[in-house]
Amino acid sequence: MLQSYPSPIPRSAENRYPESGWSRTNTGGCPFWNKDADWARDTLVPQVAGRLKAVAAAKGVQFLDLRDMLQGREVCAKAAKLVSATQPASAAASEWARWIDSDSTQGPVQESMHPDHYGQLGQGRCLSLIHARPAGNYTCRNTAGSGASGMYLTAVS
Repeated sequence: MLQSYPSPIPRSAENRYPESGWSRTNTGGCPFWNKDADWARDTLVPQVAGRLKAVAAAKGVQFLDLRDMLQGREVCAKAAKLVSATQPASAAASEWARWIDSDSTQGPVQESMHPDHYGQLGQGRCLSLIHARPAGNYTCRNTAGSGASGMYLTAVS
């Protein structure tokens, strides 16, 4: 099986911080301008997924598309909350990706923009679900307001 990558940042309309000032970077850990966020979410991530799907087809293996796995749970997403000392983690309400971290407050810098604990649980749920399905290609999505148990698969051609 070959899998793609989840988008760690939301579209500009789904970002809880305004584009002006430094609050996206200093508070949220997501230093992206609106146009860059939209391009990454709607152009780059789908292009990478499309190319990986083509590789999977050429090699005769299943493909798991993760591009929407973190939808609504990305770094700085309106639908998710930043985990802090005053806002403890919750699978139903927290971000599921690590923010861009230059001083290791959320783990090694190399883990920036990767799925965090909850994101890994969600991804693991999708991998376990795919084994109970007929061979084929699937996309992994989450259910808003739920934890890893709300992950589900949709068949794709």
